[in-house]
Amino acid sequence: MSLLQETSHDPTTTAVTDWAYVSEGGATMVFSYVGQKHPTFTHRVLRVRKVALGHYDEVDDEEVKEEPDDPSIAFQNSVIALLLPTDNLPKLESVHVNRQWLRELALSATNKRPELRRLKDDIDLTRRKAVLATDLVGGRGWAVEIKPKWAFLPNPAYLSSETRETKLRNCRFCMHSTRKTAEGEKAALGYCPLDLFSGDKTRVSNALASLWNAWVRTEGHINNLKIFVGGELIQPKNVGERLAPILLIPQESTPDEMLPAFQKALLPLLIESQLLAKLGTLQRTLDALDIEGLRHFWQKSSTRTDGPIGADSPDPSMIDWIEFAKDYSGNKTRPTPPLDSSMDDATLRFYIMGYLLSATFKDCSVILRLSAKDMEDSITAIDLDPKKIERLETWENQDSRIVHGFRDALRQGEVTIDPCSDAGR
Repeated sequence: MSLLQETSHDPTTTAVTDWAYVSEGGATMVFSYVGQKHPTFTHRVLRVRKVALGHYDEVDDEEVKEEPDDPSIAFQNSVIALLLPTDNLPKLESVHVNRQWLRELALSATNKRPELRRLKDDIDLTRRKAVLATDLVGGRGWAVEIKPKWAFLPNPAYLSSETRETKLRNCRFCMHSTRKTAEGEKAALGYCPLDLFSGDKTRVSNALASLWNAWVRTEGHINNLKIFVGGELIQPKNVGERLAPILLIPQESTPDEMLPAFQKALLPLLIESQLLAKLGTLQRTLDALDIEGLRHFWQKSSTRTDGPIGADSPDPSMIDWIEFAKDYSGNKTRPTPPLDSSMDDATLRFYIMGYLLSATFKDCSVILRLSAKDMEDSITAIDLDPKKIERLETWENQDSRIVHGFRDALRQGEVTIDPCSDAGR
């Protein structure tokens, strides 16, 4: 039985034109309800799963059977809600959809989607359920979506002699964005998550300035900052026309002239709310060993020393996640094991699940909703989906590639960056 009560709400009874494309990530596409006032759908968004182009054509309608609710719903309601205040989480519920309605929805979004996304994936037409969530960007007022990323420097006890100096000098995001920029990719260069998570007004303000400047410099092509006005994603080229009136400054203001007003609007909510502090603590304490520490104890505790971390281990069930969250919440001061100790299977499983959950919080976004007449200013965490054990191999390889590449570039003078400062250490 689903952990969520079955709902009779059915978006397919509405016209596709009642739903406006908002944005998308790697796994889902989001539409905001813009139709006539509705008791269920007003102030809500629909989140539908995506799939690689061509994949859904391999599945016939007869093969599509009743499917469970999207796992993100039960995961948030039963696991994340044990770790974050429900006031900082969107309301989620499951709704039914069908192939024809999804096909029309996908067509309606085609010309609004980023070109790189259109070439890669589209709505999964085989899905029979979608997620209805609180609309945090639509309606009156404006909203800002920030993808904060990693909030801390790792525990030095589990780092190798090859990586320790580099990993303790700069945070993961700064290493990655510096290298990406040096290789010609667009990234939020100059933004350091450790500033945003510091709780210090000056540093948080600097983080906002760095995000804003990167957003302007890349013409809005970074995923760490998105700005919405009246439910529409805006770009730097029209920020004066769309955002300046809300900030009560002249429309002809340049982005540089608008920055102080942008910082002033967001800073109180970021400082006064405890959400960022809680996210930072969760990231740090759940990832207690770093991926290098996980590798170390996996090799000591497993006969599959050459295989990926977690190889042949089943993904945690929802019951496993609930029990883990309860265990973690009741024992947040759990001491980390000495490097020369061994670890039984149950303890190793605990730290693997901790790393997966930390990855969820590292990859989430926060939405700040401001100046809506019918709603209070709010800050909400979104995109809190469970991660799979198979991702550990990718993350371990990525960690090595980023750290060693950044270290070599730094030594050779190819990149220049000041050390990061971790306020939580």
